[in-house]
Amino acid sequence: MSDNKCTIMELHCLERARSEPRNRGKWIAQAERWHELERAQNSWRLQKRPLQQSMQTGPMATQPNATNTPKQQG
Repeated sequence: MSDNKCTIMELHCLERARSEPRNRGKWIAQAERWHELERAQNSWRLQKRPLQQSMQTGPMATQPNATNTPKQQG
């Protein structure tokens, strides 16, 4: 289930909690379950991502060009 569907279901449960005061606890618990499912799915996606994709090198991580460095006179 996509994150969007989890969010929609969470919001639906919260709306039901407002409209049904007698069953408020039940709907709040359901909303919390949908919220936790979304968090678990996001965590799983981040862990599933390949290491190279999650750790891209930035411009500061590269070595300076050897041809641009001044030579020492000895």
